[in-house]
Amino acid sequence: MTKYILILFIFIFKYAQSESYVKAGESLIWDSEKQSYTANGEVEFQNDKFVAFADEMIAEYIEQKNKEVFTIVELFNDVKIEFKDEIFKGDYAIYTREDNIIRLTGNVSIKSPTRLLTGYELIADIDNNKRILNSADDESLVEVLLDNNAKN
Repeated sequence: MTKYILILFIFIFKYAQSESYVKAGESLIWDSEKQSYTANGEVEFQNDKFVAFADEMIAEYIEQKNKEVFTIVELFNDVKIEFKDEIFKGDYAIYTREDNIIRLTGNVSIKSPTRLLTGYELIADIDNNKRILNSADDESLVEVLLDNNAKN
């Protein structure tokens, strides 16, 4: 039992020293050689840009100034990303810190206070505040529902 408490303490200490964090309901595997985390079960990831939730996650990091900086984060199954006043949902997502882009695929939706957009793929450029929503193929649609009370 003492061994598990020590591991938990080390994880909490590392969490306090980083700009981001990862939580998992079932398991969290830290691989120091590959500099990655693999998380399962009610996963939560947060950085200075957004908060993400999913069933599974694989996150790669680098160490800068004794802090873990997540460079690539992959989210699997029931993905939900909260970014400012928007909520992105999809089946799979990948975030790359280098270009600050989130890509979601599969049953994608973007919900904001005044609209709901749906499609197959979303490319969200965080730095330039741009969203590209694509359909799966020529026979599928990208849809937008606007709130009647939205201001012009």
